[in-house]
Amino acid sequence: MKKKLLAMGLILAMTFSMVACSSAKEVNRDAEETKTETTTETTTTETNGATASTKEVKNPYVDDIKIAYVAHDISTPVNQAWLEGIQRECEYYPNITIQSFNGDSSAENQVKIMSEVINQDYDAIIIQCSDGAALADSVAQAESAGIPVITLNLDADTTHSALVQMVDYDAGRLIADKIAEEIGQEGNIVVIQGIAGVSRTDNLEQGFRDTMEKSYPNIKIVASQAADFEKEKATTVMTSFLSQFSDIKAVFAINDAMAEGASLAVQNAGRLNDMVIWGADGEKDALAMIEEGTLTGTIYTNCWDQGSTAAKIALLMIGSEYDSSVLSKTPQVIMEPVIATKDTVGEIAAEDRW
Repeated sequence: MKKKLLAMGLILAMTFSMVACSSAKEVNRDAEETKTETTTETTTTETNGATASTKEVKNPYVDDIKIAYVAHDISTPVNQAWLEGIQRECEYYPNITIQSFNGDSSAENQVKIMSEVINQDYDAIIIQCSDGAALADSVAQAESAGIPVITLNLDADTTHSALVQMVDYDAGRLIADKIAEEIGQEGNIVVIQGIAGVSRTDNLEQGFRDTMEKSYPNIKIVASQAADFEKEKATTVMTSFLSQFSDIKAVFAINDAMAEGASLAVQNAGRLNDMVIWGADGEKDALAMIEEGTLTGTIYTNCWDQGSTAAKIALLMIGSEYDSSVLSKTPQVIMEPVIATKDTVGEIAAEDRW
């Protein structure tokens, strides 16, 4: 047990410095309030309910290693950027194979994929869970088999090796402050939500709502509706909002794809000049829309760095006696947020746009 705890301590200490080196460049002083953070749990000797099998410690420079990347939807820019970040981190090791799997936005598909990956003795799994509750058993089974699981943004409802995520609650808070500033701290606004029950969706919206309620009593959220992170659904939702309300001053969409869809609906209605539109993630299409004036702002995260960070953690765990069964909660690495508006978006270099 002492060896395991020592190994875990070394891994997490290395993670501190690793993430500090990989965090995105700051382009807005407002974002300085929220820095990259890592929260860990390393001192407990209680188990999380899973009994880990004895795993083989491997050297990535010498041994053959297989890492599975299980995407929520491989076609989205975020999932593609994470995969590229994972590949970039592992390209220096000729014996490492990265295999990507597409969940097609289905928890059922991901459960099947996880079963296959576990049976094929992969050395680590990096996954964005479509449904944290539905994937909990699969993630626990992988950990019990000695396969470390690192989640990206959307985690599993069970203790596992690590979660690498974008800022959520504080990002919602920052966006609320920016929208309030832009609409003169009064007026009607709407929210386009992601998938209910997903931690990132819930935390982003909660940070946004808490800030509005506490600091801006003259701003009213008149409607909110889910569009499941999809651009086309967001266009439909926003079109409905526009038909119901003639005096919307701002819209906050939980991700950039939905913000892009909302912008399209607003443009079609000829109301772009009357409205503030914010997203979150920082994908390159959203940054381009900010530059052209069809989107007001977003919270940028370097998703290449996020994927790379997940891969670094996976390799450290594969090469050590790391044992997640001694954890009482999942260690987290929080990526640094950057506020991107028309005034600051030009400072995000082309090579950092995913």
